Amino acid sequence: MKYGDAVTTSRVIYQVSSNLQALVKVRKPGMDMVPHKWKDLLAMMENFTPKLKVTKVMWELPSTGWLKVNTDGSSRGNPGRSSIGFCIRNENGDIVKSVGREIEETTNTVAEAKAMLEALRFCRFQQYSHVWLQTDSMLLKKIMDGIWKPPWIISEKVEEMMQLMIGGNYTVTHIHREGNKLADHLANYALDHGEIECQQF
Repeated sequence: MKYGDAVTTSRVIYQVSSNLQALVKVRKPGMDMVPHKWKDLLAMMENFTPKLKVTKVMWELPSTGWLKVNTDGSSRGNPGRSSIGFCIRNENGDIVKSVGREIEETTNTVAEAKAMLEALRFCRFQQYSHVWLQTDSMLLKKIMDGIWKPPWIISEKVEEMMQLMIGGNYTVTHIHREGNKLADHLANYALDHGEIECQQF
């Protein structure tokens, strides 16, 4: 009985099957044409092989005459203790400059932006003209491409970054975290052990 009305067995079976079908669609979005019948659904689940998407992530050398700059910002607590890290490598993969430094307590977004800004300031000061900048922050990549507007908290930093890139051959790309390990290590080292700075090795 449901709310005083009789419920047939077939109706209950139909409801259970519909719920199972909906659950499979949510949990296995790659499955096409999920059958409604219990027997067919079981057979399909037993024979299902998920489609895996594999993305190869690796750090690549820059082209001849170019420098590659990897940046990362870290915030423990978000907001909390924060740091920046960046490393500049030449066409042979040798370190030109690497920096890990603690900054004021802030958020991940501000730390990421500050890392990029400090790296760009250094490159302009050294008059490097061909710079490939990589960040693992998709937010900053989209902002630098003009796809998204910057949050107010980093708008001044973004404006300065855009100014620093004028007149040089600068490109900004996104890199997965696994390819950005050195910059990440520098930022975390600064929080764990203190400032680190190395060059020419």
